[in-house]
Amino acid sequence: IVDADPQGSSYQWHASSVVRGLSPQGVDLVRAPDEAALLHAIERLGGYDVIVVDTPGYYGGVLIESALRADLVVLPCKVHTFDASQVVRTIRNLEQHAAGAKLPMSQHRVLFNEYDSLDRNTRPLREVVAYLDAERVPVCANALYRRVTYRTMTSGHGTLYQMSDKDESVRKARYNADQVVRELLAASQGTATDETAA
Repeated sequence: IVDADPQGSSYQWHASSVVRGLSPQGVDLVRAPDEAALLHAIERLGGYDVIVVDTPGYYGGVLIESALRADLVVLPCKVHTFDASQVVRTIRNLEQHAAGAKLPMSQHRVLFNEYDSLDRNTRPLREVVAYLDAERVPVCANALYRRVTYRTMTSGHGTLYQMSDKDESVRKARYNADQVVRELLAASQGTATDETAA
């Protein structure tokens, strides 16, 4: 993980997990507080199978540099028209920047996060999906559900696989995260999955 977000939330998660004796297994973290550090980190980490760059949630140099080098840009979005419009604006800005630099636009997907099963079949969901569809923005078939387990994990409890699987909520969170990761990995490699949102 390259934490290029000034908030440093990935770094804080990793560091607090290490302090608790739960160093996230299989996860290396590099802090990249500026564009130069980001570019250096991406070059240095080229041997990894997967590199996740945590960028700021706003359009800027770090997001541009990361997106134009990515196999897949994942844009988290809540089921709300404001969030969806911000995501579309970011994509359009990235498209303009790529065209201006004569570079191909990276693949991208919207991932609904903090999704609640109560959102299913609601007017806001239908409106957001229709808006993204009209804008020709691909949306992941799976969503990250709103789960206390995710908040617990990010508060310094390592990874989902370091949390006790005796707890059903942990097993459900693992299943949900696995579905999302499988879909995103397939998309990054240009293949489709047959899995749909749970």
